[in-house]
Amino acid sequence: MTNINIGNKIRELRKKKGITQEALASVLSVSPQAVSKWESGLTYPDMEMIPVIAGYFEVSMDILFDYDVREMKAKIQKIIDDAWDYFFDDTQKYIEIMKGALREYPGNEELLTALLDAYEYNLRDKGDTSCLDEMIELSQKIITESNDFIRVCNVKDIQAAAYLKKGEYQKAKSVLESLPREYDLRDWAFAFRLSGRDKLNGATMSRCHHLQGLYQACMEEGNAWFFMDQHPDVKFRDYTSDDYIPEALKCYQEGLHVLTTFLLTDYYDNPAEQYLWEGMQTFHWSFLQCIAACYKKLGNVEECEKYIVEAYHLISVVWKDFEENKEYYMEYFYKYLNKYDLAEYIK
Repeated sequence: MTNINIGNKIRELRKKKGITQEALASVLSVSPQAVSKWESGLTYPDMEMIPVIAGYFEVSMDILFDYDVREMKAKIQKIIDDAWDYFFDDTQKYIEIMKGALREYPGNEELLTALLDAYEYNLRDKGDTSCLDEMIELSQKIITESNDFIRVCNVKDIQAAAYLKKGEYQKAKSVLESLPREYDLRDWAFAFRLSGRDKLNGATMSRCHHLQGLYQACMEEGNAWFFMDQHPDVKFRDYTSDDYIPEALKCYQEGLHVLTTFLLTDYYDNPAEQYLWEGMQTFHWSFLQCIAACYKKLGNVEECEKYIVEAYHLISVVWKDFEENKEYYMEYFYKYLNKYDLAEYIK
C-alpha cells in the first residue's frame, strides 16, 4: 500500500520554515509531545487538524500527505495493462489480480471498472451469472461516484445487462432510460439490450441517428473537397486542384444515395410524406444543388442545369405550404445556390 509519510513531511516543512516543535505546537494549539509523535510516525494528526496544518505551511493536502497521485495512477494503469494478457484466456485470474489491487487501492475507479468489465465479459461470453448482484452493486458505486460521463454511460449499460439476466426487465429499462439521447446512447442501448416494442423503438431511432450522421458526413466531406481551392496553403497528398471537384462530386452523390435509399415512399408517389423526419428535405435538395455546382465547375452545363431544375422541383413539392410561404423557403434555396457558386441561377 502507498505509504503516508505525513510525519516526515511535517518535519520537513517545519525545518524549512525554521521553527521548533514547540513553536509549531503553540500555533496549532496542541502539545509539543503530539508534534513529536507525528514526526516520529507513532501517531497521525486528527483529520480536522489536517487542513489547518496544510494551511499553515501553505501547501496542498496531497503534498502534506506526501502522496503522489500521478505516481499512483501510473502504478494502477500498469497493473491493468500487465493483467490484460489474461482478460480473454484466463478471465478469473484477471479478476483476482483486480481484486488484489483493490485491496491495495480500495475504491479506485479504474480498478473497479476493470473488474466490472471482466464480470461483464464472463456474463456475455460464458453465461456466468454467479456475480450478478456484485455487478449491480459495483456498477452502482461507479455510477454514484464517478464524474466520467463516458464511463458512467458504459457502466449503466453493464448494470442493465445484469438486471436483465436476473429477470428484472423494468429495472434494466429504467437504467437505460437514464442514458442521454445524445450520441444515440439511449436508443442504441434499447435496441441492443431490450426486447419487443422497446427494442423496435430503440432500433428505429438508432437507425435514424446513424443515417443522419452518415449523409451529413458525406455532405461535409464533399464541402471539404469543393472548397479546397479556397485554402491554397493546404497540400493534400498528391491531389491537385483538378482532382478536388471530382472527389467532391463523388461525396455528394454518395450522400444523396444514402438519403434516398431510406425514403418512406417512392419519390414521385407522395414526395411530401417520404421523409423519416423533418430536415431530410433540406439535405435532399441541397445535395442536388451541390452536384449541380460540381458539374458547373467541370464544365458540364447541361447536367448542372438539370440538377438545379430537379432541386427546385423538389423544394416546391416536399413542403405542403410551399406556395403560401414560397418567399421563406426560397430564401434558403437561393442562399445555398450562392454558397456553391450558382448565383447566375438566382432569379
